[in-house]
Amino acid sequence: IRFLLKLTPAANHSTLATILFEIKTVIRSYISGLLLEVIIVSVMTAFGLWLIDVEYFIFLGIMTGILNLIPYIGIIFACTISAFIALVGSPEPSIIIGVLAVNGIVQFIDNNILIPKVVGSKVSINALASMIGVVVGGSLAGVAGMFLAIPVIAILKVIFDHIEVLKPFGYLMGD
Repeated sequence: IRFLLKLTPAANHSTLATILFEIKTVIRSYISGLLLEVIIVSVMTAFGLWLIDVEYFIFLGIMTGILNLIPYIGIIFACTISAFIALVGSPEPSIIIGVLAVNGIVQFIDNNILIPKVVGSKVSINALASMIGVVVGGSLAGVAGMFLAIPVIAILKVIFDHIEVLKPFGYLMGD
């Protein structure tokens, strides 16, 4: 903070304080939204796997919820691991179709309802900005970049909203 204060002219210190406070608020909201999403995805997945009689459904549900934090590829890993564990626990190869269906339904609900309503509302960025950010973040820094893309975009949006010249970009990124 001292570095930023020294970097910023004294006349803009109040604006800087506002920006830093809003960034802290957005990040806290984002983390609480992610935690809520992990819980909901875990419960939905565990319930779906329980319905199709998969062993270790609680473990697989929690694992899916946590891996779902990694955008786009996390659910693929979770689905693959769940399918293998279900196949080991059941002699029926058709159990894989059930696991794929459960993960597909949960992913559909997550992408179309949970992320826009729970996480998106917490950071106030639109879906296009978040998708572009995830792709760019993945290109620049791999999985870590994909994971950090949305909070970085949310921070940039807060900064853009408070700097007069950049306000149009903040508007473009917003809901």
